[in-house]
Amino acid sequence: MASRLETIIRSNRLRVAVAATMAALGLWAFAPYVTSEVGGEAHVNAPLIRMASPIAGIVATDLPPPGTAIAATRTARLVMARTVDSGPLAALKGQQAALMSARDLARRQIAELESAGTRLAGRSARFGKAAAARLAASTHAAREALAACQAEAAEAVLQRDRIEALAVQRFATFTQRDRLRAVAAASARRCAAMASEADALAIETQAAGHGLYLAGAAMDAPYGDQQRDRLLLRRQELEIVAADADARLAQLAVQIAAEEARLARASAFDAVLPAGTVIWSQPAPRGTTVAPGASLIELADCRRRYVEVALPERRMEAVLPGSQVKVRLIGSDDWVAGRVASAVGAAARRDGAMVAANPEKDARALTVLVALPPPASLDRRCDVGRLAEVRFPRW
Repeated sequence: MASRLETIIRSNRLRVAVAATMAALGLWAFAPYVTSEVGGEAHVNAPLIRMASPIAGIVATDLPPPGTAIAATRTARLVMARTVDSGPLAALKGQQAALMSARDLARRQIAELESAGTRLAGRSARFGKAAAARLAASTHAAREALAACQAEAAEAVLQRDRIEALAVQRFATFTQRDRLRAVAAASARRCAAMASEADALAIETQAAGHGLYLAGAAMDAPYGDQQRDRLLLRRQELEIVAADADARLAQLAVQIAAEEARLARASAFDAVLPAGTVIWSQPAPRGTTVAPGASLIELADCRRRYVEVALPERRMEAVLPGSQVKVRLIGSDDWVAGRVASAVGAAARRDGAMVAANPEKDARALTVLVALPPPASLDRRCDVGRLAEVRFPRW
């Protein structure tokens, strides 16, 4: 059995098979370096979002610690102010209360004036009806008196004519004739006066039908209408007061809203923590006092993470922005598709943006930034600082 095993081991076929297998394994291991440019010095990086305090105050004691993953967008209170001056807001609210009181008083007075105007309108209507009825009765009485006077005047004229005829025949004296002539003339004048009075009453009645009252020739409107005119002027003044108060209240409402917003900003600083980020560092410890502009927390933006690769400068022409590359994190067997975002020469200045990982740059290396898709999990701080292997296609 031993001799047979030794014969198999010393067989040329076995030796050729082992040699071919080892050569194939060597070629397979070396093939990626032939078909692709492999960037060995590569690490995952991400830009930082720094949040500074806009107010002076105390850092919140429940501030999320470094390493906390922000899976969903949320709002967190970072700073609370010690004291806030609310004097301007109190002054504005005092002015608002005074204007509201003046406006409400003006509106109540307007309502009272409307009620008084309604009562005066009814009084004027009743006065107009009574005055029209009185004028109608006076006109009727004047016309009846005029008719009676005209009848008496006609009788006086007949008696005068009869006496004149008898005086011509010497059956009546001239004294009787002259007296009857005077009586007829007086009756005619009295009837003319009554006719003028009846015409005047007719004119006054017609004017009353149009709302004009000529009694005494002193006023053309009743007392109720005159008072309504005064109330109208007063109501207009009060409406101006109410409108001015409404305009000033609208302006004060805007000022109060702005002052309340300012106080809300001055009393506390609430920051929006975007989703897909990780709290990278906390320069200001919890419970400490900070001044305006002091850095509170720094967030690593895992949504824009990338791989920073160092390549030989001679590869500058072969690396094209937008081209697809393969990225594998050291310790992982999965390859991720990346895209070349930019390529910076060796002598170029480093970007001044804040980044989570910031190693020393090789003065003779080409720096290539490869954009990566967002990570599936934020538990490992989106793999920032982790070494990676990047393969660039040669052809």
